[in-house]
Amino acid sequence: MKPLTGPDLCHCLAARRAARYVSRIYDSHLSGVGISISQFSILALVEEHPGIAVADLADLMVMERTTLVRALRPLRDAKWLTSDAEGPKAALTFTLSAAGKAKLSEAEPCWRAAQAEFEAGVSRKQAAALRAGLLTVVFAG
Repeated sequence: MKPLTGPDLCHCLAARRAARYVSRIYDSHLSGVGISISQFSILALVEEHPGIAVADLADLMVMERTTLVRALRPLRDAKWLTSDAEGPKAALTFTLSAAGKAKLSEAEPCWRAAQAEFEAGVSRKQAAALRAGLLTVVFAG
């Protein structure tokens, strides 16, 4: 690899480039089942945390709440999520519907294929180290 100079020294630019590269891999695999990696991630987190509040989901996703609310709209429209419509929007909670569980199950083999493609490109060991390093950054903040 050539020595890094100028914008290539920017940690943020490098992280964003890597995120776009990895997202393309996952999105290409998931497109056949009509879901993006962002949507898959939201469904997976809601499955892991049934009844999660929007604010808590935004924290887990490291997203602005308003951005997350926009991302949730198509998932609700597809009836993959059910929500507690009582109370203020900040208290809105989400659970996977039966259709959401089915969509997640349908998408999981595609997600596994994306995982395998990424690991084949960088090695399973390096992929695990990269994930651990990135999560350390997220959870330390």
